Amino acid sequence: MDSRPFRRIRQPTTAVERGFFRLYQLVTPGAILSTVFFFGYVVIGFSLSFVGVYEPAYSVMGFTDPFFTSLSFLTGLFICAMSGTLAVLMVLLSPNDSKANFVVTMSLIAFGFGAATIRVTFRAIQACLAEIVSGLL
Repeated sequence: MDSRPFRRIRQPTTAVERGFFRLYQLVTPGAILSTVFFFGYVVIGFSLSFVGVYEPAYSVMGFTDPFFTSLSFLTGLFICAMSGTLAVLMVLLSPNDSKANFVVTMSLIAFGFGAATIRVTFRAIQACLAEIVSGLL
């Protein structure tokens, strides 16, 4: 039985570290919530459109679907924010640790995934927002 104490990461001490830690704490619930809503819409929307109950004027889960593009854009945005702050925190708090290097690598991969999602859905979100604004004016 291994009785060594758990190794802990250094706690945030400077204002920059505390700021990134606070940002990570604030962004994480948003990322989880937007991802759950996104996957819920994909599963429920696909199921209802497959059965024939849900047939909107736009194609479900296409770039003309405002719910799909909005939720995927928000999910990408939150993933970028969460993984970016996690990568910066790991570099600041434990720079010479192999486990921290693994976390930084995975965070940068997640950041790329979120940025790609934002890039793909940006034009559709821009068109959707322009349509909403022109409808208001």
